[in-house]
Amino acid sequence: MNEQQAIAQMVSPGMRRPGIFRGGILQILVTRGCDKSCFHCTQGSNLGGKPMMITVDQFAEACDSLQSYFGVVGMFGGNPCIHPQFDKLCRIMREKIPFEQRGLWSNNPLGKGAICAITFNPKVSNLNVHLDQAAHDEFATDWVAAKPYLKGLDSDSRHGPPFVAMQDVGLSEEEIWQNTATCDVNQHWSALIGVFRGELRAWVCELMGAQAMIHQNEPDYPDTGMKVTPGWWRKPMTEFSEQVKYHCRRCGIPLKGYGQLAIGGETEQVSETHKSIYKPKDKDRLVQLITNRGELKEGALAVATNYIENSSVLAGDAI
Repeated sequence: MNEQQAIAQMVSPGMRRPGIFRGGILQILVTRGCDKSCFHCTQGSNLGGKPMMITVDQFAEACDSLQSYFGVVGMFGGNPCIHPQFDKLCRIMREKIPFEQRGLWSNNPLGKGAICAITFNPKVSNLNVHLDQAAHDEFATDWVAAKPYLKGLDSDSRHGPPFVAMQDVGLSEEEIWQNTATCDVNQHWSALIGVFRGELRAWVCELMGAQAMIHQNEPDYPDTGMKVTPGWWRKPMTEFSEQVKYHCRRCGIPLKGYGQLAIGGETEQVSETHKSIYKPKDKDRLVQLITNRGELKEGALAVATNYIENSSVLAGDAI
């Protein structure tokens, strides 16, 4: 398979994805800041450095660009509840996005449960408490409607390593494009709006946005994001082809590597492409430089985005 064939099989933000919330998810990243430091976080919340905080005006502009979008609009992090203007962001979302489409991706309400309760639809939210009893209890008390949708209290999540680049571990070009065409995030999950060098940008995949934003302080790093204008999400997949060509080969999610438990992990994994930015905020955490696909136990996960379900995968099954 070549890049043109791969792009032809991929899903643009305006195409429906059967089997997920409302047929589509589009995330607005408000910060990668988080109260936790999960191993192999896709947004780099486990890494050091000052996290971006979207401005209130930028968030409003992002919501405006999604008018008439059919799917779920997620407030995404990190943990969005850590944002210093979370209350204002929620007010904007209530004004601009219908309730049934408003989702929250959060592990801990951090005193914001009552605001979450009047803002977000728990049926289309992702509330993974990552084994934190206090966070679970706070959600259940202050956002009663969310209680049936809380998860992760009894099971850790398993995260494949997103920053082990396919281009670094010995794959052929054909293999890279075959993996790209069938990537779980593109086929089953979400596009993303974020902030790159102070400007709103959109990517067809949340991992592309994460790569760009974490590397944005490198002077030669390209601005791959699409300008956020009304209806940008309606554009066909061909309009996102440059993002695919640049980012997908630099991603590890399509490899479905065995990875680490989010809370109970032992070692972070990264490859040469992202080595310069991979400095855990937990300074005692071990980092392994991956140089070949065999070190990943490649193909261990059935669906890379089924984080909690993957926690039961045994190491022996991954070999």
